[in-house]
Amino acid sequence: MKDKYESAVDMCLKEMFKRVGEKYPNKELTDQKEWYTKRTWTEKEEADFRDWMRKKLSKKFKHWTERTLRNEIAMFILMWGWKTK
Repeated sequence: MKDKYESAVDMCLKEMFKRVGEKYPNKELTDQKEWYTKRTWTEKEEADFRDWMRKKLSKKFKHWTERTLRNEIAMFILMWGWKTK
């Protein structure tokens, strides 16, 4: 299960980076302290990303309830999401 979860995190980070014009992995960026504050996106861009995550993760983790899915997405955005403009 851990490998499946880690691959999902990598998939989401790759998409998140792509949405702000960055490549993932990007050691130059992620080695910086609080790297997730170095880029920004709009509330709409974040909402679109949340929708993308919901679709992808619901396929990958079919056993997750809608509540679990929302909580996991919220935690991901809280921990690693870009700053909102």
